[in-house]
Amino acid sequence: MQDIGRVEAEVQALALGWRSEGVERRNREALDSRDFDALAETGFTLTGVPQSEGGLFTDLGTCIRPYARMLSALAGVDPSLALVASMHPVVLGYWLGAEASAAGDGWLQQRRWIYQSARAGAFWGTVTSEPGSGGDILNTRSQAMPEGDRFLLSGDKHFASGSGICSFMITTARDGGEGEPPVFIVDVRHLTRGERSPAMVLTRPWDGHGMRATQSHAWRFEDYPAERHGDPQACAGARPLVAQLSAVLFSAVVLAVVEAALVEARRVLVARADSLRAAEQMGWMEAENRLWLAQQAFEGMLAAVEAGDGLRATARGKLVLAELAETTLLELGRVLGGGSFSRSQPYGQWLQDARALGFLRPPWSLAMDQLFALDRMAAEAVTR
Repeated sequence: MQDIGRVEAEVQALALGWRSEGVERRNREALDSRDFDALAETGFTLTGVPQSEGGLFTDLGTCIRPYARMLSALAGVDPSLALVASMHPVVLGYWLGAEASAAGDGWLQQRRWIYQSARAGAFWGTVTSEPGSGGDILNTRSQAMPEGDRFLLSGDKHFASGSGICSFMITTARDGGEGEPPVFIVDVRHLTRGERSPAMVLTRPWDGHGMRATQSHAWRFEDYPAERHGDPQACAGARPLVAQLSAVLFSAVVLAVVEAALVEARRVLVARADSLRAAEQMGWMEAENRLWLAQQAFEGMLAAVEAGDGLRATARGKLVLAELAETTLLELGRVLGGGSFSRSQPYGQWLQDARALGFLRPPWSLAMDQLFALDRMAAEAVTR
């Protein structure tokens, strides 16, 4: 049985040791595999493994705060690394949230090797998004054709964060059956070794304004070997857990970015407090107030998950935090003045990093659609 408190303490210590490298890390345009090796040594990859299999996960309500604290610590010094790391437990949520299954031995064997890979320090990621899909992973045009006991995946994918770091990724594709497209696993360990595959072709290197070092490349798959989730019905049942986990952990990363920006800004503004104009004083207080609201929203997300009723609260909280993060950093830039627009300062980068929360998993429009559907269902339940 693993001790989640010990792992959290080691992750916090690792992040503290990286703090002196903050400027260099913010200027990176690629991930460093040595960072992820060090993170794996703390036991972080066990966040995606149930306690019954030698991991850290017991249930969502128990694990949500320590998981969020680990990601916050990492994001305070390296947002790109933290965002990629956050996807590991989220992706494995499709198995963590599907412990009960009647699918037989194949399902059990799949879970066993997945958990073994994470215990060995392998990171998992996602390559589900497609051009034109609107961020909806079920709105896929990719095809997975059966061949013996495996499938061959073909289609265009993008936002594959952690390319070259993650050993395995999940995706969605249509397999010729009816209903929702299932989740598939793709083994991408060749990327971690710096090797190429003619069946997985890089179509566009990541060039985002924010989260610049996440290596969220675009790929074209052409008859690439894939393995289907062992129990599609159980996989669908795991989506509420995955949705809550992703909303909280992605929000933890962005909130930590905003908090880091305010810490740095306070140092500058306190030094010139006596000369601040009225508008600058007001702007500073507005930025502080928005941060406070963001922190309260995040606390509400955590409390709702712990109470076992977090689906709507986390969906709403992610949207609220995305808006507050952006407006807080915009206001901070106005107060700090033209100097904050310089690339020699971190504020512009932090602003672009924070915007990722609204753009990614799910993006604004899809997130609004999902929240509206949840609110409508709740309203209809009350009126029955």
